[in-house]
Amino acid sequence: MTPLKIGIAVNNRAAVVLGERYSLEKLLDLAVLAEELEFDYVTVGDSILAKPRYMPLPVLCGIAARTRRIELMSFILQPHLRNPVMLAKDWTTLDVLSGGRSAFGVGLGTGEPGLVEQEYELVGIPKARRGKAFEEAITIVKRLWTEERVTYEGSIFSVRDVSVGFEPLRRPHPPLLIAAGGFVPKQAGFGPNDFFSEARAGTFWGPWERVARLADGWITGTITPAEFGEALKTIRLIARERYGRTLGPDFGTIVNLWITIGPDEAEARWRGISMLERYHGRPFDAETVDRWLVYGPPQRCADRITEFVAAGVNSLKFTMADEDQIGQMRLFAEQVRPLLPMD
Repeated sequence: MTPLKIGIAVNNRAAVVLGERYSLEKLLDLAVLAEELEFDYVTVGDSILAKPRYMPLPVLCGIAARTRRIELMSFILQPHLRNPVMLAKDWTTLDVLSGGRSAFGVGLGTGEPGLVEQEYELVGIPKARRGKAFEEAITIVKRLWTEERVTYEGSIFSVRDVSVGFEPLRRPHPPLLIAAGGFVPKQAGFGPNDFFSEARAGTFWGPWERVARLADGWITGTITPAEFGEALKTIRLIARERYGRTLGPDFGTIVNLWITIGPDEAEARWRGISMLERYHGRPFDAETVDRWLVYGPPQRCADRITEFVAAGVNSLKFTMADEDQIGQMRLFAEQVRPLLPMD
């Protein structure tokens, strides 16, 4: 059995939303503390307009300068909103600065629909073609990491005889983890996502083919343990039958959970919902909350997390749904993690 990996979001949106209560400097302090407390990785998010935050690559470079062991992951970066050659060079620089500790977590992104539309207008890509832009961007980046010179003609991005000029330290390249899948609330305008449809309302769904074809690992959230097991089976089946890929134990599976630890279950849930709604700028329905938020006393939190481990999840990333980011991380490390089946 693969040992369970635990990651913590050093939340670069919370550093904007919470101001001095959790500043960028405190974010860097939290990353150092995460290494001291022996967490496996820290993550930094990405958004241009939909969820304003400090930019992920400079923040990750700042963390790299202050840490020595802990893995550094984007969670999630939107590669299609950037020039892929510049992104490949920037990320390679991060990987070299960190001594080969980077992991490339990517996804389409989400948020308030009007702001998401504006993001695509800024970069000159129609939102309707973001899936194509996403696949072309990560294809170019991976080739630039592994080939001396790259020529690629796509419908969104094209490069001709391009070389980054230097290689990432992590070989064959920083692992590519693709975010896919989410719960569609029964009513439009609720939850963190912008993909509501009446046909899918009340269900969990995702573009599994893209993960099966391109990814070294899968990131997801707002999922139940049972849904996780079924989706992973589907991803493995598609990979094997359509693309001849065998996704073995080294195929990473990361479930993203928010957590609020506290002695009173109802009060912890209320605090967590308040943070989720402030962070995302949207109301949350009860079903999304209970899928995504772990809350209450340490044993209750550990019992809920253990359900995911039993379903086969080999990595869990926690975002602190509380204004006291550092205090919650300490509570997790000292009171919740010792209750988990780590091996």
